[in-house]
Amino acid sequence: MRNFVAALALLPLNALLVGYGWLAAGMTGWAASWDEEAYEPPLAELGVACGVVVAVGVALWVGRLRGAAVFQTVPLLVLVLLMMPT
Repeated sequence: MRNFVAALALLPLNALLVGYGWLAAGMTGWAASWDEEAYEPPLAELGVACGVVVAVGVALWVGRLRGAAVFQTVPLLVLVLLMMPT
């Protein structure tokens, strides 16, 4: 039950981090389309968001909330997908 509550409590933070990464990637892609350049993902912004997600996951793991820590892989995978060039 504690894992479920922790995962639900982290949903707003995860939504903010994934939204920030999505916004950064979308704006970079939009800007690249104006110059007709190849899309290069904003690795600095996405890396910071990934770092925060990983830090929260490690803190949950150390706090013995293993289920919630495993749930943190979902936003991490989304952010890693945004790091891939198209």
